[in-house]
Amino acid sequence: MPKMKTHKSTAKRIKVTGTGKIMIGHGFQNKKRSAKSKRTLRTLHDMFPVSPGVERRVRARVPGLRARKKK
Repeated sequence: MPKMKTHKSTAKRIKVTGTGKIMIGHGFQNKKRSAKSKRTLRTLHDMFPVSPGVERRVRARVPGLRARKKK
């Protein structure tokens, strides 16, 4: 059986925390920026943890995701 391939665009959009949570960025940051408040734009910069259902799909697309090892 061949190796599973990593879905590269998904792998570039996510980060894994030290405890193993998958973090993803917000969307809606580029269009109509002048219509959004500065507070809204600031909050869109932050990453947030994904829900369990989305986490299952991400782990299926990016095999080999693990929490970072402590040094």
